[in-house]
Amino acid sequence: MTHRPAIGSIVPSSNRVVERTLAGIMPHFPAIDSCVARITFYGAGNGQPADGYCDEAYRHAAWNLGHAGVGVVCWNGTRGAGLGLDADRGLATVMAEAAGCPATTASLAAVRLLNAFGAARIGIVAPGDAGQAREAAAGLGRDLTGVRALGLADNHAASRVPASRIVALAREIAAEAKPDAILVWSTNLPGLDAVAPLESELGIPVIDSATLGVWACLREIGADIARAAHLGRIFTIGA
Repeated sequence: MTHRPAIGSIVPSSNRVVERTLAGIMPHFPAIDSCVARITFYGAGNGQPADGYCDEAYRHAAWNLGHAGVGVVCWNGTRGAGLGLDADRGLATVMAEAAGCPATTASLAAVRLLNAFGAARIGIVAPGDAGQAREAAAGLGRDLTGVRALGLADNHAASRVPASRIVALAREIAAEAKPDAILVWSTNLPGLDAVAPLESELGIPVIDSATLGVWACLREIGADIARAAHLGRIFTIGA
């Protein structure tokens, strides 16, 4: 029997974009499987406490992914930056124990990647309001130099934002704020297709949140991430 490695993603129940992102990335890694589980998160944060994570939901999702023999589990959601990264570190411990493998989150991956890029000053495209972006930047330990907020009231609405809108907002941030990097800060904003063209045009890293989780998982299991380098600079960083 041939062993096929696999990665596991836990996503909000209202998310449409992580699986779309996996579909765009994983064909470049044909020997690796990807598995997805959901936790309840709908509307304006319904299903999760305002001040933390509901550990049991993540524990059960990670436990189920462990049944598929995944080599890593990632909470592919950005909420941890606003909560503070200690919350995500604790969540990663819960998921790892349940799944029987390493675990991480998109926010923890963002810190690792921003450090690797040497990006201290960031711009953020956010689905909600500017306050959300300020909280995220503070949680990631960065200076927020520019933000464009879409003013969306619920998570599901983010998945319907066209990539062209994300491109336009990122251009505005780059021209106005001159950041070291730009983050598309929601795993339900469809940023994957915008990244490579923007990076070529702007000359700085553009980091898509949903891609972050996939990158972190592939890196964790030792995949040759350079196979997807044409999709964005993130796949040139093995840190």
